[in-house]
Amino acid sequence: MFGRKSLLSLVIMALLAGFSSGASAKEREPELLMPLGPWQLDMGEHKCRLARLFGTDEAQTIFILDQWNPAVSAQWAVAGPPVRRIRYSREASFAFGPDGDAEEFRFTPGTLDNYGDVIGDRSTVTAHSHPLPGESDYDWGASPRGILSLDTSNAASIETLMISQKGAHSFSLRLGPMEKPLTAFNACMENLVEFWGFDLEEQKAVSTPARILNLEKVAGRVQQSYPRDALRNRAQADFHLRLTVGTDGSVEECFLINQTIAKDFDMTRHPCTTFKTIAEAEPARMADGTPVRTFFNTRIVYRMRGNAP
Repeated sequence: MFGRKSLLSLVIMALLAGFSSGASAKEREPELLMPLGPWQLDMGEHKCRLARLFGTDEAQTIFILDQWNPAVSAQWAVAGPPVRRIRYSREASFAFGPDGDAEEFRFTPGTLDNYGDVIGDRSTVTAHSHPLPGESDYDWGASPRGILSLDTSNAASIETLMISQKGAHSFSLRLGPMEKPLTAFNACMENLVEFWGFDLEEQKAVSTPARILNLEKVAGRVQQSYPRDALRNRAQADFHLRLTVGTDGSVEECFLINQTIAKDFDMTRHPCTTFKTIAEAEPARMADGTPVRTFFNTRIVYRMRGNAP
């Protein structure tokens, strides 16, 4: 039989266990950030941006959705005080909920203006179960390119974006229904295509997109031409490029957009010069095979490995 002291000890242990589990559950409960104002949509020369502020006036967190070309996915980013608790050395996860796109991801540490630490990844926002256009097994015949866009069919049910990481305090943004914001975002991208000088209806009729046939060779030449000062400083770079590919497969124009870190390119070794000099392209085509002048976007990431030369 238990004595009075033993019973007292068991009661105390039970109370402490209950308190501990309750505290742990509270710690695991995600921080919910409410919107501070309406969505803001901006069309620049090279991209569309959808943004909204969350949190408080004293501790603002920003959510951003960017596209540099019409696509079924977009680059999202979150910057603000809650991001400081997410460690870049470990995998984190994002989930547009309920039932939206959700994946694990790793990110490169960085900052965004006055908001501080930033994380981000690419997403379709709404869930997808098919290969994304541009993947090697995508069937262009069954689903022509046209003007790609974010899927808004289930966007009305998307309410939140959850960021979580094992061992870190997770947080969630109350986005609100995403159907109207994403519809406006898609319209922005169509307006941008016209701003670039392309006929929108013609681009909607494109069946197969333009392709760079020797992209690996071009990317290797761009990396070899990286500025020496950037190499000495071990600076990394992220290049987004938009090309205009003519009906004969020639690269008529090239724009270096969203360039980070490296700025001092010798123009004879500039990424655009490399594309216009050695790129071999297959033009976009209509369903009947007629070539179409169109745009082509690509990204080249330069990462330092080993010792700097």
